[in-house]
Parts: sequence; structure tokens; C-alpha cells
Amino acid sequence: MSNSNLARLFLLGAIWGTSFLLMRIAAPALGPLLTTFVRALLGGAALFAVACMRGVDFAWRRNAKAYLVIGLFNTAIPFSLFAWSALYIPSAYMATMNSLAPVFTALFGFLLLGERLTFMRLAAFVLGLAGVGVLVGVGPTAVTLHVALGVLAAIGAAVCYGYAATYTRMKAGGIPSLAAAAGSQLAASVALLPFALTDVPHAMAAWTPTAAVAVTVLGLVCTGVAYAIFFHLISAEGASKAITVTFLVPATASIWAWLLLDEPITAGTVAGISVVLCATAMALGLVEKWKSLRA
Repeated sequence: MSNSNLARLFLLGAIWGTSFLLMRIAAPALGPLLTTFVRALLGGAALFAVACMRGVDFAWRRNAKAYLVIGLFNTAIPFSLFAWSALYIPSAYMATMNSLAPVFTALFGFLLLGERLTFMRLAAFVLGLAGVGVLVGVGPTAVTLHVALGVLAAIGAAVCYGYAATYTRMKAGGIPSLAAAAGSQLAASVALLPFALTDVPHAMAAWTPTAAVAVTVLGLVCTGVAYAIFFHLISAEGASKAITVTFLVPATASIWAWLLLDEPITAGTVAGISVVLCATAMALGLVEKWKSLRA
């Protein structure tokens, strides 16, 4: 991975780390489906505006199916699952479940693209899972039915991300990254609209200015800016490397939640984050690069 794309990867990890914190603020007040709809709509609108200014050709008729599939599996379904999870589990829990996405990306790459699972990449995924296990295992939240369902929903979101990343590589390779990002977000917002309307009565009674700011940042920054970076990484480096950004998210999510929501960071949390970062280095080939520099 080039140095510029590596910098983009770490920036994306920092941005997406805040998204779980913001969902914890917005979803209880606005409802999970309305939160997801507004996030997708704002993100799509921002990306669409930038794409139009750059003269990007969306080729709507030819790419409609790709926009819809990516929008469903990379936005509508996983965002909704995470927003629902935010009602019951801490930010760090959601972020660590999110880190399973590279495992499912590798699985879908093997099943749909015939990609070979190298020993180093397989070891990185196993190590990443171990780090996720440490982070979840030492969490302060008591395990209840809703907590268990929240974790399962977050894992389901990771499955969607893995499929979406692989599908994007299979079917959207010729689509400009900005067009894919904007088109998929707008498609997701259209698909979400009828479901989001069910949350409107709750939102009108429970909304707060803080929640409104949170969902706005979710849409414009954590979706608009972040997905422009993410689709660029998929195009430039491939789905398996781009999706490893989820290994970085638990660290940033835990730090943001500790600073702003007083969610505790324990010694076990730090250990888990350290393991996850080591897995990221292995998955990105940084270990081999470091060895070659020393040689």
C-alpha cells in the first residue's frame, strides 16, 4: 500500500471511529431507521454535489443495479443494524464487531473471486479476531438478551460490509469511485425512506439539538467524506486491503467514547487494541516492508 493511501486508511479509521459515538447519541432520540436514512441522504447529497462539480458521469441506467446492491449491503442494512445496536451496546463493542468485516471480505473473496488466502493474511485475520475477543471479553457491560442481540446485529453488519466490498470489486470496478459512493448512498436513502417514516413520531417527541448535530456529522463527514476515501482505497488497493480499516476503528472508537461518553478504557481494552493494530500491520504487508527496509 502506498504511503498516501496508508495515510488515507488511518484518517478513515479516525473518522469512522467517531461514527459509533455519534450513533449512540442520535439513534435513541431519532430512532435507528430515521438516523440511518438522514445519514445516507446527507452523505449521498454531499458526494453527489462534489461529483457533479468534478463532472463525474454516473451512467445511471447502466449502473443502477450496482448502486442499489452496494447501497443496500454497504449502507442501508449495516447502518440500520449498527444504529439499532447503538441502543443497547457501547461504542467499543460495535467497533470491535465491525472489525470482523475483513474476515468476511476474505471469505467472500475466496468464494466469489477464487482469491488465495495466504498464510500471512490468514494469520492477520485470526490475530484480528483475537484482539476483538479481548476487547469484547473485558467489557464492563453485563450480558443481557438485548446486549447479545445487539452484538449479533453488529456482526450481521460486518457480514454485509464484507459482501459489499467484494461485490464492488466484482461489478463496480469501472465506475468512478465518487459515482459509486454517491450513487450507492442515494440508492440507500431511497430504499430506507418508507421504513424511516415509522420513526418520525418518536423523533418529533424525543429529538434534541445534540442529536440533530450528531446525525448531521454522521451524514456529511462519517458518510460523505469517509465513503469518498473508502471507495478510492477499494479502487486503488483492492477490497481486502481497504476493508482492513475496520481493524483501526476499535482503537479510535474507544478513545472517542472515553473522551466524550465516559465509556471506560481498561487494561484489557488497551491490550486488545494493540493486538488489532498488529493484525492491521500484518494484513497490510507492513511487516514485510519493515523487514525489507532493515535488510
